[in-house]
Amino acid sequence: MIAVPIRFALPVLFLLLAHVAAFAQPTTHARLDRSVDRYVVARDLTYVETTTQTSTLLTQRGLRAGERAARSFYPDKQTLEVVEAWVDQPDGTRLPVPASSIFTRPSAASQGAPGFTGSLTTTVLFPQLREGSRTHITWRRTQKVPPLMGFSVSNQALIEWATTEDTTEIELPADLPFAWRTKEGLLGGRFQVADTTEAGTRRIRATIRDIPAREAERNSVSSSDFQPLFVATTQPNLEALGALYHRQSADRIAPTPEIQALAARIVGDKTGRDAARAIYEWITGNIRYVAVYLDPDDGWVPHAAADILKNGYGDCKDHVALMQALLAARDIRSYAAIIDWGSRTTDLPLPMPGQFNHAIIYLPDWDHYANPTDHYAGFDALDRRLSGKTVVLATPEGQVARTPPSRPEQNRYHLATTLTIDAHGTMNATARITLSPNTEIGLRSAIASASSLRDLAERILSGTAEGGVGTLNASNPRDLSRPLDLSATWQARNAVTFQKDTAYLRIPSGIDITPPTRLRSKLAPAGTRETPMLADVGEHIWDTTITLAPTLTATRLPDDITVATTAGTYTATYRRTGNTLTIRRHLVVAQDVIQPQNYPALETLLAAPLADARVALVLKRGDGE
Repeated sequence: MIAVPIRFALPVLFLLLAHVAAFAQPTTHARLDRSVDRYVVARDLTYVETTTQTSTLLTQRGLRAGERAARSFYPDKQTLEVVEAWVDQPDGTRLPVPASSIFTRPSAASQGAPGFTGSLTTTVLFPQLREGSRTHITWRRTQKVPPLMGFSVSNQALIEWATTEDTTEIELPADLPFAWRTKEGLLGGRFQVADTTEAGTRRIRATIRDIPAREAERNSVSSSDFQPLFVATTQPNLEALGALYHRQSADRIAPTPEIQALAARIVGDKTGRDAARAIYEWITGNIRYVAVYLDPDDGWVPHAAADILKNGYGDCKDHVALMQALLAARDIRSYAAIIDWGSRTTDLPLPMPGQFNHAIIYLPDWDHYANPTDHYAGFDALDRRLSGKTVVLATPEGQVARTPPSRPEQNRYHLATTLTIDAHGTMNATARITLSPNTEIGLRSAIASASSLRDLAERILSGTAEGGVGTLNASNPRDLSRPLDLSATWQARNAVTFQKDTAYLRIPSGIDITPPTRLRSKLAPAGTRETPMLADVGEHIWDTTITLAPTLTATRLPDDITVATTAGTYTATYRRTGNTLTIRRHLVVAQDVIQPQNYPALETLLAAPLADARVALVLKRGDGE
């Protein structure tokens, strides 16, 4: 048979591809064939963990994801060894992993934060991988020291990998207080658990099977919010975690004479909340952040405040500890607050230390939370990923609370642009950007990291229809004692094109840091969602005043718009007074998290400003130039 190449006209080919994409299942790049994680727990909660995993790598992306296996451990508390590792090739050949392909090095955390963590990482590189290769590895980790936070296990079904079988086995003394829970996945799947006791030993086996691969959706909440989950712990409650943190940090936050003197210099004659603000701003301006996430295996112990001050750097726990010491020197009460700084929006079904990854500070006298780790967050700012979250306060007894929910007015962006259009279609504009403290966080960081404000402005302008040149003017983004002052000027020559003295002009966006077009990333390509999404509650106001040259007339303005859904509101108004046009566009996203069944309301809401950004007003040139 002679193979005859098939050629399609491009429009037909695109239609075929679109049809296939609409009905195709996600590609399975890799498959977890079998995973067994077995824990043998002693009465003092030391344990031996043996993990065996066999996976098949099906595509080039799967090869990249599974070409190595790595685990970290703390050598002062744990040992880790590779018991066996090999690769089975599609033709049946087995290739053992040589000792030269197994490396133990300081972990990324310890390299990035020397002196803060002594963790090591053992990495195994699998040899001769190709599509269809099957990797196998067995690890053994021994916990030599009773863990400070008890014994906890969490197993969550993978997303982008298919799972054939995934099992967690736990063996421990029957009289140890120990609880487990499961959570069904939003898209199906649940761990099946057998819990038996014999001869004083309790054995728990949790298994999940046949979970298909799924493509992660954009803007999704944490996968732990919707994937099948098995958790188990000896922790009685979250309050116990707060009390533990308090006990471990109490002697680290005592103000020394040096800290007493520093607090006096920082505060001056300020008292109360103003004094707390001054201390916060000193911490964010003078203590560098070294990123080390809270890890239950390593314990939640900050460095001593005096050492942090001497070093001039610290992780999140250390920023909080030094701030607590400085506050205590001025008789201001404060507590460390343990929280998730990320996309997790629901609590785990048991009090798990692994639910939290960050420490902030709580000032009970004003019921106020602040994040001294974030050097671009003002004292009154609390970004959306810290808002509305369960928080554990490190009080003597421990206390569980919630941070305040995020509201639209706390996340406000207001762009006010004033521009002129001359008879030749050249635009000259000035703009002022006004921000709420929460919205300032990202812009302060962007401005501080830009090569120059002119470069930042012109990169923004290069993505607009009118183009042009210009610059941004900003106050010091690291100065948290004052609001960020942000303005811009720009010019676009011959930005309006006339045909027979008529031009159709979209409202110029100019130097707009968060234009409506950015909302497109929130829209689901298929028009539906399977998992909850982060909609980012906020308020966006775009005010534009356009003054036309005397020879130009706006003969038609776009229609006003009002859209209201459960997700928020959008309004747009267009007004003309003589040769001056006034446009206001106002978007309010009222919900931070949108459930899949409510996604159509968000899509309807966001489609309105996107469509409005495409409308045009009609200009006439009266002198025939």
